[in-house]
Amino acid sequence: MNCNNIYKAAAQGNIVKLKTIISSGCDINKGDEEDYTALHWAVQEGKLDVVKLLLENGANINCQDVENYTPIEIACTKGHVGILKLLIDKGSNLSLDRGGYTPLHASAASGKLEITKILIQSGLSINKQDQNGTGYTPLHWATQEGYLRCIELLVQSGANVNVKDANGFSALYIASSEGYTDIVSFLINNNADIDIIAEGSVTPLMIACIYNHPEVVKVLIENKASIEIKDNEGRTPLFNAVVHGNTDIVKTLLKCGANRDVVDYSGENLLNLLRKL
Repeated sequence: MNCNNIYKAAAQGNIVKLKTIISSGCDINKGDEEDYTALHWAVQEGKLDVVKLLLENGANINCQDVENYTPIEIACTKGHVGILKLLIDKGSNLSLDRGGYTPLHASAASGKLEITKILIQSGLSINKQDQNGTGYTPLHWATQEGYLRCIELLVQSGANVNVKDANGFSALYIASSEGYTDIVSFLINNNADIDIIAEGSVTPLMIACIYNHPEVVKVLIENKASIEIKDNEGRTPLFNAVVHGNTDIVKTLLKCGANRDVVDYSGENLLNLLRKL
């Protein structure tokens, strides 16, 4: 019996073949070249009956591949609700993570609403920051990927909207940089600090000006974002919009009375730049 056939059988949901392989004495917890076990494969492909069979025959529910992915994280990423419920019921360790990246981070980053709801109800920390270089919370991840419904669920469940990541980015800053107008509006309406400062003293309004998101700029200004605050280079939102050639935003800021007589810390004159547009 070729025990390596267990991976294909698990992935394809071939119960008959899988039972034959198991009864022959093959180690069901042995991983492939990536340490992906039969259980990993069954979970990834959404084969609930195979997952049940493997667990009944001693599969390690908390097995990890070479990148430390567990079956439960895979279920969360793929959105396999039935498998997730089974894994939780069978005692899967929800606290296992990859550098602070939990199943809740995975579900939020994938926009899996029902999965996210189940994990919150299971008691996973809603404000935990990963340690993989980003410092993202589940809210940061959902915002980065533009999943408004997940964001709404996280905030309604107690997520802190003003937590900063490793670069000082809040959810509002990320939404502003990505041009997610609906998410920007939702976060503002749920107590996001509109002038929160990121690395370089850059605000959400500034980053929207830099990345040319005119509708986001309008929403931020309507909600009293400061149009005269300066970054570490002495540049205001208007200055940044001019430098990046975003003329529609420049017009909006000028209509709102933004100061034209700004000189940044290098001595660059905003009026001179405006004349070049």
